[in-house]
Order: sequence, then structure tokens, then C-alpha cells
Amino acid sequence: MKITDYIKKYTEKGYIPFHMPGHKRNIRFSGYLEMFGADFDMTEIYGMDDLHSPDGIILEGMQKAERLWNSEKSFFLVNGSTGGILSAIRACTDYGDEILMARNCHKSVYNAAELCGLKPVFILPEIIDDFYVYGSISPESIFRELKKNKNIKLIVLTSPTYEGIISDIKSISEIAHKFDVPVLADEAHGAHLDLSEYFSFGAVRAGADIVVQSLHKTLPSLTQTGLLHVNSELVDAKAVQKELSVFQTSSPSYIFMSSIDECIEKIQDRTLFLSWKKNLDLFGERILRLEKLSVIDYTSPIGEYSGIFAFDRSKIVICTEKTNINGMQLADILRRNYGIETEMSAQGYVIAMTSMADSPESLEILADALIDIDRGLLSVVKKNEHTLITEIPEKAENFGKASVKSFKKIHYKNALNKVSAEHIWIYPPGIPVIAPGEIICKDTVRIIETAVKNNMNLQHTLSGSAENIAVL
Repeated sequence: MKITDYIKKYTEKGYIPFHMPGHKRNIRFSGYLEMFGADFDMTEIYGMDDLHSPDGIILEGMQKAERLWNSEKSFFLVNGSTGGILSAIRACTDYGDEILMARNCHKSVYNAAELCGLKPVFILPEIIDDFYVYGSISPESIFRELKKNKNIKLIVLTSPTYEGIISDIKSISEIAHKFDVPVLADEAHGAHLDLSEYFSFGAVRAGADIVVQSLHKTLPSLTQTGLLHVNSELVDAKAVQKELSVFQTSSPSYIFMSSIDECIEKIQDRTLFLSWKKNLDLFGERILRLEKLSVIDYTSPIGEYSGIFAFDRSKIVICTEKTNINGMQLADILRRNYGIETEMSAQGYVIAMTSMADSPESLEILADALIDIDRGLLSVVKKNEHTLITEIPEKAENFGKASVKSFKKIHYKNALNKVSAEHIWIYPPGIPVIAPGEIICKDTVRIIETAVKNNMNLQHTLSGSAENIAVL
């Protein structure tokens, strides 16, 4: 039985609620309660099951997820992928362990490393010059690092990335398993992969040991909902459940859990994926008329772009690199002149996210807007400044130690060779430019300068000012 069906049946019995939540599911009390669906906002009363020890309707929902994604064990996430990543890393490591992680991991992975006292060994993906995005993590780089670092206890990487770049998780997992090391795939942007023949290379079926997904990013579920899949004996599912109880709220939203449950039911209709694919095909045909702007060609054979294993075709990455505008300017033009709000913009590109809930008309409007804009652009031979890390900073202190030491705030131009006391990232996507304990290099200063000059959303954990940086 679906969670929503159970709540409906319970409500029909007319029990008087002398329990939480305080609105008592009385949607007549105020209009906002009806607007937010408060009549489905339950708590763990008799029969409603418990997210942290499921044996009823919530467990049934998790089992549906296991069958759909073909995982050994699946868990509902109501604190987003962030809660799943924190829980997964804590469950797979002991304090002081070394982990192998991609440098372009989300800030939640860095936070987990700091909280758990871990020692990261970084891998930096290749930069794809045509678009200035990070490419795939190569299996060869994983093998080299595992051979060199014998104490690695966990591998963490992002696939697909924000830009839809997928790594060869199957080969990476096979290599890692020869060393008895589990692979954690941050698949926040790839919950839709392998649920149809049209979107491939998902991490669960590729053999990753633990996979974290955001349902709300690419599938029709409410913001803050996700899934965590355990897929291997190298990961203790009971330890994962324990850590989820630490990093997720003790009062989980039944509206969120109902959304997860309903989403799983909805996406079992394979025609939805076919319609999504057809919409993208039509968009691709339409934008063949672009002359100055370019879009990553997700229909290209694997290997067409050096450094990329595969694409997630649901992401539309529009490159401004050879035009007289940058990505932020293109996003602004789309917003002001065409009423189109894109997901994110960087110096050299804009990301438009699609889903099965898009109409053919909306993708047609986007294509026509890009064609119209393209006509008024100039072709230039230039490379926009980018904000990607090109070298991994040297480490003077571990995250945990550096983050609790005394610090001072100085202007970033005076920070060269100083030791950072804070995380700094551009959001989105939330990949740290520098982390506590790392030595600030020329690359760090360049990225901060570019972000400041272009009014990008530069976030600091300590200094609170775009032009300052906290150093030890």
C-alpha cells in the first residue's frame, strides 16, 4: 500500500489528534495549511511506521525502490543527498581513515571528511577545453592511486556531474573491488539513469557499492527527497541505517516520504521516459541552426570528446566560449528577454536541466530563444576565464585540525602561500576552491579574482566577504 493511501484511510476513520504536529491536520484553520498539504503531514503514530526502523508502509516503499533500481537495500532520504552522503561516508569509514575522492566532489563530501576526521587523497579530473567542464574520472587514475596508497578505505566520486559528465563506474568498481575498497557514487543528478533504455550508465547497475541520489533533481519528486542504495557486501546496511538516524531528522516529513513513494510509482510508466527522449531529440534537431553558441552533443559516440566516458543527455549545456558574451550574460538574457530561468551559469556555459515533466513546447521555446540570441552574437577567437581548479593545492594541515585553529581575515590578493582556515566555493555547483589546511596557490587566487570580477556567488565558511579569505 502506498503511504498516501494509508494516510487517506487513517484520516477517514476520524481519530482526534492529541499528538504532533501542532496544526492537527486542520487545514480549515488557515489557508496556508491547505496550500502546503498539511492534511498529509503525519507523525509516527500507531500504524504509520518509522523511517528509522521501518517495518510497514515505509519499508514497502523502500522495497519498491530496491526492485526498480535493482539494489540490495534502499533507504528513503528526507534531508536530501547531503544527508545520504554524510551517512554513507560515516558508515564506511573509521576516524582517521584515508579516502580517495574526486576533487570536484560536492561540498557535503568535504564536510563529511572534516566531521569524520578523514584524510583525503584527491584525484583531479581532466578539464575539457571545448566547454571548460571537468571530464570523467578515469579507471586508470583510480588504479594508480590505489596502488600508491595502500590505506585507502573508500572511493568517493560524482557521476554524473552537474554538467552531465558520467564516469566509467563499472570499470572503476571492478578495479576497486580487487583492492577490497568500496565505491561511493554521488549520483544526486542521475536518479533517472538506467530506468529506461534512453538514459544509461547508472551507478547502481554498474556495480557501485553505495549510491546516493536526489529524486527531486531529475525526477518528479519534492525538493529534499532522495534515495540511498546499498549494493554490496563491502558496505554494512545496518551501519548505514544507524548513520541515517544520526544525519537525518528524527521527525521526518510524511509529505516528503509520500512524495518519494508516489514518484517511484509514477516513473514505472516507461512511456514517460520515451516522451522525454523524444522532446530532447526534437530540441537537438532544432538547435542544429546554431552558429556561434554550441551545445554538448550528447548523441556523440563514447570517446568523441577526449576525457569523457559518457553523457547524461537530460542536461543541456550551452557553451558561450566562442562568442562575445559569457554564461552569466546568456542566462540573464534568457531570463529578462525570454522568461526562461536556467539551472546555473558559469563563465563559459549555461546549464538547462530537463525532466519528464517538461512539455515539448517549453523545449521548443528554449531552442527558439537560443537561435534568436545566436543571430545577434559575434564570433570571437577567445577563451573565457574559467573557475575550475587546474592543480590540487598542497596540504599543510588536515581539514579537522585547520578548521578549529585561530585565524585572521586578509584580502585574497595578499593570501598567496598562506594556509586557508576555511572552505570557499562558488555556488552552484558547490565544489570547494580551497579547503581548510590547504596552501593558497596562484590557481586559488585566480579563481577568486575571476569570481569577484564577475559577481559570481562566492561563499565562505568563515570570512563572510567575497574579497577576504580566512587564513591560519
